[in-house]
Amino acid sequence: MSGERKQPSTEVRQAIWEAWDKKSAYTGEPVAWPNLHVDHVIPVKKPKLLADLQSKRLAPADFDINGFENLLPSANFQNQGKSAKQMEENALVYYLELARQKKPEIQRRLAARYRSNAELKAYLDLKAASEKNDVSLEEMLTVFAHRAEGAVTLRITPAIEGANLATANSSVAATLMDRPFALGGGTVTEVIVHSSNGHSLTCTTSNEFIRAQQLGYFALTQTDIKIASMASETTEALRAIRDSTFADESELREPIVKLRHLDRWAAEWVAGGLVDHDDLEKIAGLKTISDVVDAGLCKVESLEDHEVSFIVHHGLDVTLRELMRADLDGDRWEEILIFNYMSAARNGGTLGGGQAFMAKIAEDGLLHMQAYPPEKTE
Repeated sequence: MSGERKQPSTEVRQAIWEAWDKKSAYTGEPVAWPNLHVDHVIPVKKPKLLADLQSKRLAPADFDINGFENLLPSANFQNQGKSAKQMEENALVYYLELARQKKPEIQRRLAARYRSNAELKAYLDLKAASEKNDVSLEEMLTVFAHRAEGAVTLRITPAIEGANLATANSSVAATLMDRPFALGGGTVTEVIVHSSNGHSLTCTTSNEFIRAQQLGYFALTQTDIKIASMASETTEALRAIRDSTFADESELREPIVKLRHLDRWAAEWVAGGLVDHDDLEKIAGLKTISDVVDAGLCKVESLEDHEVSFIVHHGLDVTLRELMRADLDGDRWEEILIFNYMSAARNGGTLGGGQAFMAKIAEDGLLHMQAYPPEKTE
């Protein structure tokens, strides 16, 4: 089609220039950027010339006179010389074919450049957002990555043979769930679980471990419980990445809610470690972890953004670790996957184990414990 001459944008000019190795399409000689001219092989002001080529089927009916199939790089002086005379038909067809062959590469380069520009703009937008409130730049970039590519930041490295990942998407996680365990720093490669009728199974991958749990198998000895806990932490993180989606809505991002914000987390997150009857009665009227600490039922041992540990005075010590954030239950809202580990090691005991829970905002504004994986509703 014909039309008015359109001045190519800087991105288009650069994509054409680079696709031709920064050389003139007419002479093969290098062209400096300041001297670059993007030339219309068929001049925009000569629609009859295009119509003539189309009538002879030397140009397609949908030919875009401002499209890449009609644009070539040249030097300014070369284009000025070309404009003084019209090329022979054979020459026109030859150069149009050169332009057609380069079109896919120009489109690829231009798409990459637009994507890079979009990512830069998104980065700057997120940086500005992070400077206005308590949202960390890292967290906002994580949100952007999940939205754009399905990539989720891992708070733990999956204890899988050969895996050392900081981020993963659903297809990567699905693949890793069939990879052998490398628990305890790679020293443990299998988990032994038992059924109520005395049968035992040996699980070497996350998928095997999930299937055993679905069949009702469980860890029996204290050693097996510890190993099963390690397997569970890796398995539930990978399962969540595999099954989660980007959360369109969130009450956790602005301002960002972290594990260190103890007044945002319900008391139940540490209540599981309490064993003393009096302590259990006292916690009944407490709302947040902060309330439990203030009441003297436990104290903070370590406090970080994504992991907190508590010494429970009359019970099992509790450690909470954030594994990832996403829409974990399909309701479009953001939840946090938390691994809740309880241990008697500080008091000389050998008991220790944990499981993953979904942290979800309730009507009281606090993050409460919910089962993970969530129950599927028909």
